[in-house]
Amino acid sequence: METISTAEKLVATSGAPAYSDSTILAERRRSRINRQLSVWGLRVGVLAAFVFTWAFVTGQGIMDPTLISTPGDVGTSFIKQLGDGTFWVDVSATFSGAMAGLVSGAILGILAGVTFARVEVLHVAARPFLTLMNSLPRPALAPIFILWFGLGFGPKALVAFSVVFFVLMTSTMGALQSIDHDIKQLTQSLGMTRRQRFFKIELPSALPSIIGGLRLGAVYSVLGAVVSEMVGAYTGLGQRLVVVTNNFQVSETFAILLAMGLLSMVLDLSISGVQKAVTKWTR
Repeated sequence: METISTAEKLVATSGAPAYSDSTILAERRRSRINRQLSVWGLRVGVLAAFVFTWAFVTGQGIMDPTLISTPGDVGTSFIKQLGDGTFWVDVSATFSGAMAGLVSGAILGILAGVTFARVEVLHVAARPFLTLMNSLPRPALAPIFILWFGLGFGPKALVAFSVVFFVLMTSTMGALQSIDHDIKQLTQSLGMTRRQRFFKIELPSALPSIIGGLRLGAVYSVLGAVVSEMVGAYTGLGQRLVVVTNNFQVSETFAILLAMGLLSMVLDLSISGVQKAVTKWTR
């Protein structure tokens, strides 16, 4: 005779349905889909409300369309920009400068954060200089970099680097220093070397915070490149923005700002995918 488990007896006597793994997975999938639909519904609703309000205040004469343009004009200008070959040259110039600053700033910022977190004396000695350099306004650095390296690729990459470096250094140091002291004591009692403790305990624990800092640095890298281009450059979205603003082309100005925002969103979405993978791996 086949034996019947206690759990099966309870289910049979109570008349409650037995949930299989497939049923639980289906419910989780349904819940995830409903959540995504709610999120996108809110996004579309907020965007529609913003565009409607904008069109209403300009259409009713509450605000002068000459100063803030209209959603239709901005959309038309944005489509025209997409069909302009020089626009993509400017996008490429801004993106290349931002990426160079992001990659170099992230690598050196993470290395500096690890070094300062592991050698406290070095961090205490360097703290006043780091604070001084981080407090310098980036628009003030752009003319100096342009004076040194000209109006090309170098200044925008350096301004982006100056922002990303401190973001990644701070997030890396904070993540490594926040690791529980008891965990460190436990690894020492288990005889783990400093190298083993770093790669097996400290680095996996700090990775989510480091990737989060990288997402913030990606947005700031675009801002840094644009600021440098606005001060002086041959090509780039920042220089394009200065030209259309000086010519009082309001709809083109908002179209370029939209392009900058989309560029930052692309970088952020790319890194958020890495963040999800890292978070899943470190759990």
